[in-house]
Amino acid sequence: MYKVFIQRIDYRITLASFTLLMIISGVQYLQSAIQISAREGIFHDSPYTSWLSMDQFNFIPILFFLLVPLLASIPGATLIIKDLKEHFTRQLILRLGGLKVAWGYLLTSLILGSILVGGTLLINFLAFFLLLPNTVPDIFLNLNIAVITQDTMWVSLYYTQPFLHALFSIVVATVWSGLFAAFATSMAWFINNRFFAVASGLILQVGLMLLNMVFPLPRQISYIPYDFMHESASANVSGKVVLIMTLVMTAVIILLALIGGRIRAYEASN
Repeated sequence: MYKVFIQRIDYRITLASFTLLMIISGVQYLQSAIQISAREGIFHDSPYTSWLSMDQFNFIPILFFLLVPLLASIPGATLIIKDLKEHFTRQLILRLGGLKVAWGYLLTSLILGSILVGGTLLINFLAFFLLLPNTVPDIFLNLNIAVITQDTMWVSLYYTQPFLHALFSIVVATVWSGLFAAFATSMAWFINNRFFAVASGLILQVGLMLLNMVFPLPRQISYIPYDFMHESASANVSGKVVLIMTLVMTAVIILLALIGGRIRAYEASN
């Protein structure tokens, strides 16, 4: 069944989205390379302190993680919007049923969004090993990056197994990129406007940023995905909050997909 959705993927749009992610990542890499070459010594620098998710001294990482919900959503959300306008979804629903079709678009979008962002982050991280020595961060020498319990999950792991810590961070960002892509695809069942459907994940993230300022959690713990996706955030983070938000987001996406699939199935049968 899922071959139908894979065959429908517009690989030009997917490549364009991946290219934009890689351009942003590449600019950050070049900025870091220039800054590192300008310093007299790099004994305290390592890939673990300089890669995209740990870079706290440039604007590019802010831009990257802010735009992740949009760029991750473009391939999947564009696919379902195109099929809805061409009434191809109606044909699929009549053949497969509304729920199967909803799940097909949902999983396709989730996988595409995850691969695009996860792949970009992994390439950026590994590329820094061509630039810097594989030196384990030191809690005293690297005080400037301020990796502490409040703004970083699993701090002890960062200073003992930094490679593993970075991979965990990439996994979290990958999962949330897929969730944003799936959210945009689920919203496309209800939103006719192409721009707002594709940008719904970005709008959600900006909305959560505003809510986080107006209704903060105790100890100023962030519930913004933007902060979850960083290896070391600029706000207080909690593993429990990350897990709760992930489960809530998953439940919302599933609910939207189920409702959207049922509504379109009802429309197709009448």
